[in-house]
Amino acid sequence: MKKLFLIGKSLKHSISPFIHNRILSELNIDAVYSNVELSDTEELKEFVEMVRKDEDVVGFNITIPYKEDILEFCDEVSEDVRIINAANTVKKEDGKLLAYNTDWIGFKKSLEHVGVDVKDKKILVLGSGGAAKACIYGLYKMGAKEVFVANRTYEKAERLKEVFQDILKILPVEWLRRYEFKYDIIINTTSVGMFPNIENSPFDFEIYDQSLPVFVYDMIYNPLKTAFLKEAEKRGIKTENGLKMLVYQAVEAEKIWFGGIDIVSNLIVEILNECERKVARIE
Repeated sequence: MKKLFLIGKSLKHSISPFIHNRILSELNIDAVYSNVELSDTEELKEFVEMVRKDEDVVGFNITIPYKEDILEFCDEVSEDVRIINAANTVKKEDGKLLAYNTDWIGFKKSLEHVGVDVKDKKILVLGSGGAAKACIYGLYKMGAKEVFVANRTYEKAERLKEVFQDILKILPVEWLRRYEFKYDIIINTTSVGMFPNIENSPFDFEIYDQSLPVFVYDMIYNPLKTAFLKEAEKRGIKTENGLKMLVYQAVEAEKIWFGGIDIVSNLIVEILNECERKVARIE
C-alpha cells in the first residue's frame, strides 16, 4: 500500500486524513494518508530522510510551521512556489522531491465556488505569513491589481512588496491603522479566532467607521463561524470560512500525486458536507 502524509507541529484537530482517505477510497487507489507531528526542524530532516528511503511513499502535505522550512530539502520547486516561497505539497518522483503549492488554488476555487469577483476591488489581507502569500497569489490569479496587507509586525507586511513586486502592488498598513481605509473585501489569514480561542477577532467592526465591505473571508474553518464572521454577518456582509479552501487544495494535491485522476464535483460537494458535519462535532 502506498503512503501519504500530512506533517506539521500540532495536528490534533486536522481533518485532512478524512478528506484524503475519502478521495483515495472513492477512486480505489491503494494508499493511506496519515498525520505525522514533528516538533522541530531536526525531526523534519529525519522525516524527509525516511521519505527518500521508503519506496511506498508517494508524497506529503505540509502545514504550519514547515511550509517554508521544507524547501531546503526539495530538489525542484514549481513556479508558484518560487514566487510564494512556501509549499504545502511534495511529490516524490524518480527519487526527487518536487515542491508545489495548492493552497492558492484551493483559495481561488473557494472564491469561485461562492461567486466572488475580486477584480478592481479594494482588498485587505490580515496577516503576512505563508497563508497570506498563497492568498495574495490567488487574488493575483483572479485579476486583483493591488492588495492592502496589515500585520502586527509591519516590517513583515512591508517585505511582501518585494515578494510580489513583479505581479501586483502591495500596500502595507500598520496594524493599528487598519481601520483607516475603505475595503470591499477583508480576508483573515491569521490564526486569531481559531479553536480554542474562539472569542478573539482580528478586526473590530464596532470601531470601523468606513462603509462596510461586501465580503469577508476567514481562512479558519474551526469553528465554522469565527467571531470575525459572526460580526460581519450581523451587519449583512456575505461571509465564507476556509473549509472549501481546505477541500479544494486537497483535491489539487491528489491530482499532483496521482496524475490523470478525475475527482468529480459531486464527490467534492459530498466531502464538503461531511467535513462541515465533522467540524461542527469538534466545536
